[in-house]
Amino acid sequence: MRTPHSPAEKPASEPPAAEPPAGDHPVRDVPTSPLPEPIRRWLAHAVPPGAPTPTSVELRAHGRIRVRRRWCPFESRQTLTPPTAFRWDARVRGPAGIRIRGFDRLDAAGGAMRWRLFGVVPLIGASGADVTRSAAGRLAGEFVFVPTFALHRDVRWQGLDDTRAVAHFVVAGHPREVTVTVTPSGALASVSLPRWGNPDGDRHREHRFTATFDGEIAHDGFLLPTGISAGWDDADAFIHYDIDAADFRRAEP
Repeated sequence: MRTPHSPAEKPASEPPAAEPPAGDHPVRDVPTSPLPEPIRRWLAHAVPPGAPTPTSVELRAHGRIRVRRRWCPFESRQTLTPPTAFRWDARVRGPAGIRIRGFDRLDAAGGAMRWRLFGVVPLIGASGADVTRSAAGRLAGEFVFVPTFALHRDVRWQGLDDTRAVAHFVVAGHPREVTVTVTPSGALASVSLPRWGNPDGDRHREHRFTATFDGEIAHDGFLLPTGISAGWDDADAFIHYDIDAADFRRAEP
């Protein structure tokens, strides 16, 4: 399942690249300062010179997710617009022919989760401050799927060493600190951050959350991580998935 993609590989199902929308601005040469060396190396590797500067991406993916101790296959479509919003829609195939459909989201109204059996019977419905704060952590950790967000004016970088740097920015009113680890070649190895949640079933509080990457996928010259495993550090990973296609977009001014 976690077979690495070659950087030059494009999935067969990926549609032809669209022409950049009018008004896109090309990415400037990656600056050498004030970015820490690992981030400069990652952007030089992942962002093609002269490419449009996307502000969001739609991802199509497939993988396995743990549902009540069972691993179930899923397919998903997700839109990410850091640092303000995301929506993840998925279809999960459970045991004995069970089908689960629903979404997780974060937007101006806050975070929400809505999941139904066979698209009809309510299974999970949640919102409120805890859900919003956890969703903000998820969006923060997934900013790497829009690599040019690393250059956003509201992102402050702190270098740690030759392979790690921390991005500081705000999502849904909550300051986030995302540790990004980069290989010597410039590929992403992992992201890690304190994320609000209750994976132990106790009260909500911050736990370390980590996603690791085991490959790359190319789209319009951008290189995105794939072969993804993610979960709370005090428990096993609960999701493994691969990116199948990416559609970069730029918000209208």
